[in-house]
Amino acid sequence: MAQSMRRSMATNNLEEIGIDQWTPFLATFTRENRGAHARVEVFGGEVGYQVETENRPFDGISADVKDNERIVWMSFGWNDDHLTHGVHSAASIRMRPPVGELGAALEAESKDGTKTLCWS
Repeated sequence: MAQSMRRSMATNNLEEIGIDQWTPFLATFTRENRGAHARVEVFGGEVGYQVETENRPFDGISADVKDNERIVWMSFGWNDDHLTHGVHSAASIRMRPPVGELGAALEAESKDGTKTLCWS
């Protein structure tokens, strides 16, 4: 299936997570999805469209919301094959539960409108 079509399917019917729920929600999301092979796409604004990583094991996601920093950290792989992606000035986090063959999808959007989509 074409990647753009899969991305469109991954972003349909996303549910917004309130900032007061980011920390517990992301801890649960990590527990339920750790080890799933994921793809990370960044699109919008100055970045255009980029694939940050694909087919790399999801290790976890967390948010730093103290002092209004609002940084979302996504980690993939283990040991020497590790990648961490940060979404700075995060404005929202949205989630879609697994649907059919598609695993869960999570989207973090920064204040400038750039979106980072993590899905399996």
